[in-house]
Amino acid sequence: MTQQQGNPATAPDSDTETAKPKLTRGERRAQEAKQKLHAKRHRLLFVLVGVTLAINALIAFLLHDSMVEEKQRQRVAQAASENAASAARAIETYITERIETVEQWSADPELAAAIEARDAQRLEAITARLARGQEDLLALRAYPEGSEALIREHGAPVRYAELDLIRRSTRRQDTLAEVAPLDSGWQLHIARPVPPQGEQNAAGSLLATFKPQTAVTSLNNANAQLGKTELQQSFSSHKPLMLTSIGEGSAAPAAEQKIANSYLSIKFTPSQRLVDQSAELPGMWILTISLLVTAGLALALLLPRLLIRPKSGAEGEGLILPQQYKDSRNETADNQEDNEPASPPQPGSLYQSQDILDIEVIEEDADILGLDSAEPRKKAPAQPTPSASHAEVPDQVFRAYDIRGKVSDGLTPELAMQVGLAFGSEVQDQGETSVVVARDGRNHSPELCESLIEGLLASGCDVINIGVVPTPLMNFAVCELPGTNSGVMVTASHNGAEYNGFKMVINGESLADTAIKDIRSRINQRRYLEGQGELTEEDIVADYIDRIFSDVALAGQITVVIDAGNAVTGAVAPQLFEELGCDVIPLYCELDGNFPNHAPDPSSATNLQDLIAKVKETEADLGLAFDGDGDRLGVVTPAGQIIWPDQLLMLFAKDILSRNPGADVLFDVKCSKQLNQLISSYGGRPIMWKTGHSHMKQKMQETGALIGGEYSGHIFIKERWYGFDDGLYAAARMLEIITLRDQPIDEVFAAFPMLPSTPEIRIPVAEEQKFKLIERLCNEGDFQNGKATTIDGLRVDFSKGWGLARASNTGPEITLRFEAESEETLNKLQQLFKRELLKIDKNLNLEF
Repeated sequence: MTQQQGNPATAPDSDTETAKPKLTRGERRAQEAKQKLHAKRHRLLFVLVGVTLAINALIAFLLHDSMVEEKQRQRVAQAASENAASAARAIETYITERIETVEQWSADPELAAAIEARDAQRLEAITARLARGQEDLLALRAYPEGSEALIREHGAPVRYAELDLIRRSTRRQDTLAEVAPLDSGWQLHIARPVPPQGEQNAAGSLLATFKPQTAVTSLNNANAQLGKTELQQSFSSHKPLMLTSIGEGSAAPAAEQKIANSYLSIKFTPSQRLVDQSAELPGMWILTISLLVTAGLALALLLPRLLIRPKSGAEGEGLILPQQYKDSRNETADNQEDNEPASPPQPGSLYQSQDILDIEVIEEDADILGLDSAEPRKKAPAQPTPSASHAEVPDQVFRAYDIRGKVSDGLTPELAMQVGLAFGSEVQDQGETSVVVARDGRNHSPELCESLIEGLLASGCDVINIGVVPTPLMNFAVCELPGTNSGVMVTASHNGAEYNGFKMVINGESLADTAIKDIRSRINQRRYLEGQGELTEEDIVADYIDRIFSDVALAGQITVVIDAGNAVTGAVAPQLFEELGCDVIPLYCELDGNFPNHAPDPSSATNLQDLIAKVKETEADLGLAFDGDGDRLGVVTPAGQIIWPDQLLMLFAKDILSRNPGADVLFDVKCSKQLNQLISSYGGRPIMWKTGHSHMKQKMQETGALIGGEYSGHIFIKERWYGFDDGLYAAARMLEIITLRDQPIDEVFAAFPMLPSTPEIRIPVAEEQKFKLIERLCNEGDFQNGKATTIDGLRVDFSKGWGLARASNTGPEITLRFEAESEETLNKLQQLFKRELLKIDKNLNLEF
């Protein structure tokens, strides 16, 4: 039986329906390439999305500071300023009203006539009449010129600060309202000249003292919950004195508001409550970040298609195929249509040089996708650094606060020229263009100075040569001459004739420690600028003397012996003190670089014996000794007593603190503990610091201290002066203080009793060993219950005395000093240090 078959033309062929069409090898490769293309796009998409989110997170962080936090800071700052201004306004109104009242009083014709007549009874009656009805007026006093005097025991005392205010008023200088703090509160002083108008000194002054209870009450009414309100008084160049404080606050930076016609200001520091009230809502920030994230994600979706794409019109679903493969594929298709077997591709045709997966991309994207078939790039070879091979400079002359050493140890003209090149380059790198240069009177200073200038000029730096003068005049020139704030002094200070060196200042700051090492590093690496500077010469001596003469006034005739030690100070000191009105007896003021009579170091009692003898022989009022470059001072009284610098600093501190209560006073680790106690008792803030003129000057600038000193004789005065160490100016100010007192000079200093102490004890130790020795003493020394201070060497304080051991920065030695309440305790301290030092080095020569 036969079964009927369907029409083959219409009957379904199960094989045909179910079998997938066979792909050629080329088509399979094209499909795989397409899949890999999409995979690459997906990977790139994930990377771009991650990068987009990371970038937006960074932008959000940065914008949060500017759009939210900065706005909040501005609102807090504005609120703080408004609070400060509000508090200041009430006090300013009070002071303005009182000033107007005092100015009306000073214009009273009867008052002017009584002052000119110097009639004390009439003045008392007139001031009583003027003061009627003034409930907050504590005292009203009229002073004919020169009649002012101290009144300590009074409800409104007249102290040195008030005397200074009266004198400035009589000289018709600007006199703002000043506050005087007392134990019972604070008082307001207003001084005005009588008569008010005139070009010459006034006939006298009117001093009104108020108790500003109204102003204090208005300050107490400030909202203490919003922050801390402080009333403070500040004079130029030293820290403000806080008079009163209301509330608490430390949540944001303070705002300060000056109070007109006074030295007062209001400082307002916001509390956390005020900060919270000023919080900025982040709405705009959230909107901005949302837009940025949206735009970033859209760009991340678009970029993969832009970066990974075929050329238009290509075959194989957009893939770029090699031309040989296209021909081969077409040929294979034709053969298949003719039911002919496909011939395999021939070597050298389809696989000649590249694979199908070498998808063609634009050149800029090749590196991004990592598909560049070119050879990997080679790193550029490192450029050879310029050779710095040359003779090493002597390390031992580059010390903690200057360059100094024996000329025989490498301090040569060649090194001086290298110092000039390095210093000149550093000066220019810090924005300066010219340098003041000076030198002392040592025999090798002319040659070293000439080479130094040659190096400075070769670096392109201009030079102002002020010649043979003390170091204070170099510092004075740096402060006063236009166009420069930098200088170099060729000197070895107090060291012997075989030494020399360089003291350096850049932009008003003395170089020390790292800055000195940087100069040496420049020399070793020859990092010099090149150019041709210009040399000019200036004579600064007359200007320096005139400046001191305009500042210092001696109240009486005084005879002084000046011992310059045959050093450079002898060229200036006699002339200066004669201009001030002193009778000068010169001793060793002739310039001689060999220092034939004694070393130019007034910190050694041995070097002061000739001065003591001369003062006694001539019955002089005082003896002054200066070191090799004039920045140290030694003092001898008529009785032959040596006034050591820490005792001299007590005199200065008492005088300056009387006008500037609360001021900082700086002294080095070698000074007496009596100094600390005296400064505190006069209302100052004592600060102990490292020995060394550069270290001290830097600390003076940092703290704003008005006075500072070292036991070696460096005295730094900022009040009315520049703050650098100046033995000449310090001597002039000391004479001003002494001549104002109607008592013998020995009695003046007897008011500052000193404890039993030793001078500086100098123990020879090799340069390369001295710092290691002191370091071991700090680490290994057994000083029982003593309080150790290691800011400079080792100072150990006990209840009844102290001892110090430190490495000298100016010579191959360590220095020791001791002070105690009794000779017995002094000896015990010496033996304690001696024992601990010998444990470390038994070969030390400790003859004490």
